Amino acid sequence: MQHVIQLLPDAIANQIAAGEVVQRPASVIKELLENAIDAQATRIDVLIKDAGKTLIQVTDNGAGMTATDARMAFERHATSKIRSQADLMQIRTLGFRGEALASIAAVAQVKLRTRLQGEELGTEIDMEASKMVNQQACACPPGSTFQVKNLFFNVPARRNFLKSNQIETKHILNEFLRVAIPHHSIHFTLVHNDTDVYNLPPQTLEERLIMLFGDDLRGNLVPSDESTGYAYFHGFIGKPNIYRKSRGEQFFFVNGRYIKSNYLHHAIMGAYENFIPKDTYPFYVVFIDIDPVHVDINIHPTKTEVKFDDERTLYILLQGMVKRGMAESHFIPSSFNIPSGNGGSNDIYQENYSLKKENGQGSSSSPVSSTSSTSTYRPSPPQAREKMDTEAWKELYSPPKPPETIGDIPRKEETVPNLLPSQEEETFFVQQIFSRYILTRRGDKLLIIDQHLAHQRILFERFLRTNKSQRLPSQRLLFPQRLEFSVQDVTELRLAAEVLMQLGFDIQEFGQTHILVSGTPHAISNANPKEIFEQILLDMSHTNETRVADRIFSSIAQSMAKRCAAPYGKNLDLTEMKQMVSELFKTEVPAIAPNRRPVYRQISSDELKEFFTS
Repeated sequence: MQHVIQLLPDAIANQIAAGEVVQRPASVIKELLENAIDAQATRIDVLIKDAGKTLIQVTDNGAGMTATDARMAFERHATSKIRSQADLMQIRTLGFRGEALASIAAVAQVKLRTRLQGEELGTEIDMEASKMVNQQACACPPGSTFQVKNLFFNVPARRNFLKSNQIETKHILNEFLRVAIPHHSIHFTLVHNDTDVYNLPPQTLEERLIMLFGDDLRGNLVPSDESTGYAYFHGFIGKPNIYRKSRGEQFFFVNGRYIKSNYLHHAIMGAYENFIPKDTYPFYVVFIDIDPVHVDINIHPTKTEVKFDDERTLYILLQGMVKRGMAESHFIPSSFNIPSGNGGSNDIYQENYSLKKENGQGSSSSPVSSTSSTSTYRPSPPQAREKMDTEAWKELYSPPKPPETIGDIPRKEETVPNLLPSQEEETFFVQQIFSRYILTRRGDKLLIIDQHLAHQRILFERFLRTNKSQRLPSQRLLFPQRLEFSVQDVTELRLAAEVLMQLGFDIQEFGQTHILVSGTPHAISNANPKEIFEQILLDMSHTNETRVADRIFSSIAQSMAKRCAAPYGKNLDLTEMKQMVSELFKTEVPAIAPNRRPVYRQISSDELKEFFTS
């Protein structure tokens, strides 16, 4: 009888392991950064090209390795962190399973140069598809340098599944932040395609957060902590006035390792309830120091998901810490219209909390902080929109001269009904109701049109008429605006610069945390550039499909249309309503807004008759 079960060759086994550990270039960055930190490095330099697809290089000044250790590091399950089963329950290092380097070497061309501190010569090793092709002595600085070239060169199917450079770069930046935040005493640099992205000297945690996420954090970070015999929470929570429109600036670290936890995130969101607008997110960086026996960090290959043996206690502790921090900061965002006893307005309102510990006198051993508010006031989200003057409004509706061609295809004549008054038509019925809807008639149907969504559709298609050979006209700003963003946001805007220019933005320079805007699209010259870019970044964060360039273009066009469309509450005169209705029915898809919501509802005369006669 022939035996059918055989051991896998090492190369295939390594590729299978690589499928779990190395999912994209960001995975390589994460593993190499963690190894450098475990090697006690005080400076780590990262260099990437083409979003890591062509080259990833990580250089550290850590302990370095002997020639034997350097070769052993590429073997599966080779580790310096574990010697016995008991060690598994006391892991405090970042890497420990000994799969990272073997997995990376299985799907890339890897060169390692390493030298022990105090030694004259180091070791150079070249690996390719799990095979060592060279090992020799070399002259190199103390520490280690890993060069990872042509990731997935031998697994073309995996390489084809990688996303655009913009998306892969975003994943790399995310992983970089998750390491740079807790290890703020280490000097980190990151260079992408010869552009300096990060240069982070050793600094306090607060200064590092400000450097990474923008100067608006300065003075708006509240240091918070909560301690019991079970766990110690500490870190910074953001004051409610620096809420974010999307997730991404919320971080949990367990014993220095970044984790994801929807459960603990829910605890923090509960503490911020009624203090930030709906569908926004607070800024927070929370560290949880806990005995490793209470947490299992080995339930997921990337170790970003963990399991605690008492999640409920952590939930209560965390929510109590955040609520107390909010109370002690004496802060409620000034954008909320908070009433005061004398009829004036308060920019700062102190919420009175009654902090009670289960043990009566606030014993530090109590796992519960019960927090309640004595105020019944519940602020509503701010409603802030700029009003456009009449001339700007008319300009917004001025239809652009249509191009003769779209790409290489001759533009077809549009045959759509004209709802504007004609010589044969004495009346053209339009009526605004509730400062939100327009009533009009089309044939035997009554139309109820949402003015904001209708204008979104009009502007969206106007923006989409541009193509690579055309550019929307730009309106020069009288005074160029210097806008501040996080380093990550500036990097994303830089990657989308060509599309932004095409749509009529004039961006003269990109700094590390700033962009200088000298012009905006002519059709939206009265809009707030900062708010437009924030909306663009929010929409781009959801762009992961194929044909990414087209999706980014469409996403930016949609963002601009959403931000610049006629707001609810805007009273329209007769001319404006007629112009909107006419322009709407000249669009390609008048019934659907760019966000897929219906633009209008129609009721036929038969439906009306049936309603009143039934």
